[in-house]
Amino acid sequence: MTETMQLEILTPDEIILDTDVKAIRVQLSDGWWGILPGHAPFLAHIVAGIMLYRQQENTRYVALYQGTIEVQRRPTKPDRVLVLTAAAEEGEDLAVLEHALERQRVEMGQIAQEAHIEFTRARMALERALRETVALSPLGSTII
Repeated sequence: MTETMQLEILTPDEIILDTDVKAIRVQLSDGWWGILPGHAPFLAHIVAGIMLYRQQENTRYVALYQGTIEVQRRPTKPDRVLVLTAAAEEGEDLAVLEHALERQRVEMGQIAQEAHIEFTRARMALERALRETVALSPLGSTII
């Protein structure tokens, strides 16, 4: 068994991290999990928070805005831990990353609110168009 595993953290826009690590600590919906080389494969939801990982003797941090984590066993290569998230920021200073996580929460909340407004506008326009189509159809029959 190898002493390291490959940690990849991806967002839709970029590769945040792709490195070999000795240990990972991540918060899932059911609490904190530790992942070491040789861990059983699994797939889980990550809650927004800070992930810790260790390379040699130094610990580094990643602020994650939710996502998924998958531990993959690979027989001829080191195990792989894949994290897919909407937003992430990596660094050494925990206070800076906690601030970045809060900023990510605010930005994602604004994006979600804007998406909800656009969805509501599109739904209302569709309903209006359907009402007009039914009103214009001969003898009130439905147009298909």
